[in-house]
Amino acid sequence: MLTRKIFAALSFFSLFVINIGCNNAAGDSKEASEILVGGEKWIIKEIDANDAPVFKDGKLVQQFGGPSFERYMENVKFTKDGTFTGYFKGETKPMTLKWKTNDTNITVFSADTNAAKGGEWTIDPKDVFKDSFSMKTQSTAYNYPQMTRVELKFGKAK
Repeated sequence: MLTRKIFAALSFFSLFVINIGCNNAAGDSKEASEILVGGEKWIIKEIDANDAPVFKDGKLVQQFGGPSFERYMENVKFTKDGTFTGYFKGETKPMTLKWKTNDTNITVFSADTNAAKGGEWTIDPKDVFKDSFSMKTQSTAYNYPQMTRVELKFGKAK
C-alpha cells in the first residue's frame, strides 16, 4: 500500500515537472529572440482584435462592427541580422521589416527607420514558446478613430 502511494506521488511529480519543462515561456528577451530565430518560419494561427478572434483555424471570423482583416501575413521569419520577413496571403513578394531585442521585449518595426518609434509591434518574452509566439500592437489604423488592440498568434511551421 505504501509502495503504491509513493509510486503515485512520484508519477504525479514527474508529470508536473515534464509539463512545466515543456510549456515554459521565454525567460527574457534574449532567450525569446533565440527561439524566434531558431524557427525556419512561423505560420499564422489566430488574429485577435480587442481580445476577440477575427481569424482562427484558417478562416475569417466576422465581428459585428469590428475591424476585418482581409489581408494578413500567412507566414513570417526572423533572421539573426535583424530582418523580419512576412508573406501576405496570396502574395509572393515578402514585406521586409526590422526587429530588435530590447531590455524587456522585442520590437518589430518598419525597415525604413533605424529605430523603433510608433507603429511597431511588440513581442513579450512571456508570449514566446518553443512552438508558438504572439505579437501585439494598438492603432487607430484598423478602425479609425477607435483604438484597436491587435494580437497575431503564430505557430512553428512543420
